[in-house]
Amino acid sequence: MIFTGIFGTIDSPAAFGGYQTLEILGLTAFLTNLINLLIIIAGLFTLANFISAGYLYMSSNGEPQKLMAAGNKMLQSVIGLLVIAAAFIIAGLIGWIFFNNALFLFMPVLSKISP
Repeated sequence: MIFTGIFGTIDSPAAFGGYQTLEILGLTAFLTNLINLLIIIAGLFTLANFISAGYLYMSSNGEPQKLMAAGNKMLQSVIGLLVIAAAFIIAGLIGWIFFNNALFLFMPVLSKISP
């Protein structure tokens, strides 16, 4: 290379967190963990919304508008949680139908293409 004399040889870094030793490698393992993290965050957000709606309900003092707002917030939280669960179920069904493995879309295995 042109800049080898200036910068020297740079070795590739070791795999972060042992991703290269897993059954699934590199980017696919990272994306799988990222999806799992996003689902956990969505669940925690739903829990926080339930707590917030419960506080709003308790502090409404019987006012119909505040009661309606608290009820709507709880309903929307349940709908969001159902959408997340439905996404998992649909992805599992698609994986099971097309790949005979319900976890295929959650933990894809990419094979190397030989030249």
